[in-house]
Amino acid sequence: MIQSIQLASGARIILETVSNTDVASIGLWQLSGSRDEGDHQAGYTHFLEHMLFKGTAKRSAYQIAQAVERVGGYLNAFTEKEVTCFYCTLPGESIDLAVDVLTDMYLSSILDEQELQKEKAVIVNEIKTIEDNPEEKGQQIYLESLWNGHPLSRKITGEVHQVEEIDKRRLLAFYKGRYAPATTVITVSGKIDADRLKAGLAAVFAANGGGEASVQRDLPAPRLQWQAIPDKFEQVHLYTGTSYPSSTEIGEYYQDLVFNTLFGESMSSRLFQRLREDRGLCYSVSSFRTYFTDVSLWTIYANTIPSLLPGLVEAINEELARLHQEPPTEREIEDAKSQLKGNMILAREDMENRMKRLFRQVHLTGKVVEYETSLELLGRVGRSDILSIIDKRIQPDSFNLLAYGSRKLKKLPRRGYTF
Repeated sequence: MIQSIQLASGARIILETVSNTDVASIGLWQLSGSRDEGDHQAGYTHFLEHMLFKGTAKRSAYQIAQAVERVGGYLNAFTEKEVTCFYCTLPGESIDLAVDVLTDMYLSSILDEQELQKEKAVIVNEIKTIEDNPEEKGQQIYLESLWNGHPLSRKITGEVHQVEEIDKRRLLAFYKGRYAPATTVITVSGKIDADRLKAGLAAVFAANGGGEASVQRDLPAPRLQWQAIPDKFEQVHLYTGTSYPSSTEIGEYYQDLVFNTLFGESMSSRLFQRLREDRGLCYSVSSFRTYFTDVSLWTIYANTIPSLLPGLVEAINEELARLHQEPPTEREIEDAKSQLKGNMILAREDMENRMKRLFRQVHLTGKVVEYETSLELLGRVGRSDILSIIDKRIQPDSFNLLAYGSRKLKKLPRRGYTF
């Protein structure tokens, strides 16, 4: 059963009690990410995520890690473009410990100067690691070409020189201005005493007021670009896609899910079967969805060798055109729905997955639904819904394209959907 409560302090708590497990997972979600940084704050959100593990007035960095690991749990965090999450998964009998450790980190970190300087080197290493990964680097270049300097196109980590310029005074001010009840959602799934947990969380966040409930965001204006950028790598990494306004209708989320599954998100999809299995044009190929509160992005990714690139691009164009010429059949749609239903049933066994699902739904649609309702919404998706998606989004001259990576990469002419 899912319960949701809005505290007087502004924090929102969403709890899902699961009776047939001995595990619990809790996440503290900060409702700002890298896109919400000011011009002179690039990299602050991600840097702060690291620093919150480095000690509080109650615990050292070692004690934070030890407290959770000694009961068999694990603690982690990640920064995205719109949110930052700190989470813990552990035996349900130790959920009070997870609450204590996470809220201590989240609200009472001291941002020790020595730790701050050490962490700069760690994050510079992280940035360099991404630079050495052509798939990740290509994805970043693709976003920069699509959104042309908009905050959504910036690196989550910031650049090396920006990280090196971070100082404690400015980072502390950033921390105190962001981390507050009004900008926090807490999600918990698993073996819990919901009433006790709500009371405990309410007591912690009632004592820590302040913060703005929302941040101001500007909608990005996509631009059409077709780029071929050679680099030091051997393979070509291809990205092509289209962006469109996000919807808060939860039914449309499941329509997107079905369409993407049948087209490119699985080994039995049209893309994988035609381009990889039938024609051997690439090693990897898939399509994926990226959702933000105001804009969404649908991307096709593939990697190949330079000599196969022209044929790969032509094949992608053919598959996009085939969506109109030979639209997905009822059988394809039902097979995708059946696959997704099975995935959802398997995901129910993972408490961390369930905890994150609670937040993702409420963040993007404003509501959260039980699994049974999710299955019902999935079951409602029909062929007319899929045809509507194709008609609205799969249009010539609406796709951006980046070919990146190989030293042998040459300029490609534009034609069709992606060129």
